[in-house]
Amino acid sequence: MIELPLFTDVAKIDAQHPIYKMIRDGDYEAERKVLLDWSRGFEDRDGKFCHEFQTSFEPCLWELYIHAFLKEIKVSVDFKYDAPDFVVNAEQPFCIEATISAPAHGQKPPHGYSMDSMPDDFNRFNQEATIRFCNSFTSKVRKLRERYSKLPQAQDKPFIIAIASFDRPFSHMSAMRPVISALYGLYHDEMKTIETGSPEMISYNVDGVVKNDNVNIDLGYFCSPNYSDVSAVIFSSLATWGKVRAVAENPTAMTMYTTYHPNPGSLHPTIKHTQKSEYYEHLLDGLCILHNPFANNPLKPGTLSHERLAQGFVRDDGELDFEAPDDFLLMRSLMSIKPAKE
Repeated sequence: MIELPLFTDVAKIDAQHPIYKMIRDGDYEAERKVLLDWSRGFEDRDGKFCHEFQTSFEPCLWELYIHAFLKEIKVSVDFKYDAPDFVVNAEQPFCIEATISAPAHGQKPPHGYSMDSMPDDFNRFNQEATIRFCNSFTSKVRKLRERYSKLPQAQDKPFIIAIASFDRPFSHMSAMRPVISALYGLYHDEMKTIETGSPEMISYNVDGVVKNDNVNIDLGYFCSPNYSDVSAVIFSSLATWGKVRAVAENPTAMTMYTTYHPNPGSLHPTIKHTQKSEYYEHLLDGLCILHNPFANNPLKPGTLSHERLAQGFVRDDGELDFEAPDDFLLMRSLMSIKPAKE
């Protein structure tokens, strides 16, 4: 399979994304190899992908990740269609449209930040992340209804929207909270849990989130038939540059990984600290499929089955349930040491 020439400059220098320039120019051969591997077999249908990879970066990184995910579960993509993004040939054929939660206009990007950008009000942080997720979701639903649903390659198939969070500095810290509240109207309030000393996570139903004084955004997209044309959402807050570094074979990198995993019977996650030379992360760690119980074309649980995936379902009794690896990757952060130049 042919690799895309991702690191052959086609964009003007002053338009290049800072992460792209860092990867291209830095000591990141192993990471460049990961991205080229992900691109193998991906077809640039409009001839713009490499330019967009070099200028906008995050949306293209997410598309490459979804492509790598589909290869990992051994299904093929029919690239003869210009839309949706992925028309997938599988035992149950389906379509995926990929997008990201991007920063609001004029807000800080998810790169180049310092510890000064660390949120101090996590409830508001999660609310804002939920708003950005909702904007991305409803935007793709509009395109589904205006165009994609009329395409023969998308009719009578499960339609999946794939969303990654790149909406602000430390966007990975919101983890699954925004997507669960947006889709299922359920919010896990960790701040109140900590403040009250509750022995159990305080969770409650939410039907909306305040955007500003004049706008309230409805939540619970998968709690009624209103979005039955969407079969599921693929979501990750961790398919980032950190994912590329985590899966790259670069054992001499001076990097420490801090990872958070479920800890049954405790409110506090299991936290692990691992040097890069001993660290292993699977491509699909941190990835979740969230199913719509009202879907017109439901996605069969086995269609996207993999032992490293998490899948969210609504049970017959209305409760939200997850099937996930015991060590599911909830969050990851890394710290690198760069030797001083002589």
